[in-house]
Amino acid sequence: MRVFQQPNTTLNDDETTFAELQTRITTTIDILSSFKPDSLDLVKIAEEPVIMETNSMGNFRFESGQKYVSEYAIPNFHFHLTTAYCILRHLGVPIGAFDYLRDVFHKV
Repeated sequence: MRVFQQPNTTLNDDETTFAELQTRITTTIDILSSFKPDSLDLVKIAEEPVIMETNSMGNFRFESGQKYVSEYAIPNFHFHLTTAYCILRHLGVPIGAFDYLRDVFHKV
């Protein structure tokens, strides 16, 4: 995992069934569970540079883990979340913003 200075694990992106997606989720949980808590030094992670290796576009360097997370990882996550939301809405799935933001707001 890039920001945690862990070996990069590449998973094939070829799932076509829900069972295969469930297996991918289980595999991802197993990978994350294998991290030793003492290896996740948040201060070091925030300050160390991160190299993002890609097969098609070359490598990219972020000056710190903080920049990688705040300027790439979080925006990339929200892009994909929004895209999935729009596709589901377009297909008629009755979801709204509160379906994924419900824990953000606390009614007073």
